[in-house]
Amino acid sequence: MWLALAMFLAPAPRVDAVAPTSPRVEAPRRFEGVVVLTAGALAGAAGLGLGLASAQQVAAVDRCVECPPRLPAMALAAVALNTTSLGLLTLGAGVRGRVCGSRSPSRAGAAPWISVGGLTTTGGLLFVAAGLGWQFAESSRASATPWTLLQIGLSSVVAGSSLLVYGLAYRKYAPDRELRVDVVPTAARGHLGLALVGRF
Repeated sequence: MWLALAMFLAPAPRVDAVAPTSPRVEAPRRFEGVVVLTAGALAGAAGLGLGLASAQQVAAVDRCVECPPRLPAMALAAVALNTTSLGLLTLGAGVRGRVCGSRSPSRAGAAPWISVGGLTTTGGLLFVAAGLGWQFAESSRASATPWTLLQIGLSSVVAGSSLLVYGLAYRKYAPDRELRVDVVPTAARGHLGLALVGRF
């Protein structure tokens, strides 16, 4: 009996409550893909500049009857830079669309980018068609204008394609639905006031 009484009067050991730790969720990086986009934009700008600068060389090759029909070195560098720019901008736009879409509450923000990308791509294709048509015209084959139109058109297609990729990736990773909370008046038996209504 005394043993039981002593155990009852003894202070209980202190146990501190430990809050359970939740697993760490890695958020998407805020500036992921910006470096790739910057490199693609710089490559595209350099390609456009070299392409416009080489227009006179291309026209001189066209005027030369004995010259072999090949592009000058500056024109080849412009084509290589434009191709590199297309790859980098497409990759960077896809990554940025995924990051921005996952951080956005809805898909509404992607529509302007898709519209601008479609218009830019269409305008670029028109420039390319005009350049090719001018190049195949007999009276203007030795002119620098067709190559200039081709460079502007290809740069527009590259920029528009990256905008389209960004918008499509944004729509893919953004939430399907948007939660809207409105304040509406409510009336019932013995009750009159305002209520918060969520629309899904």
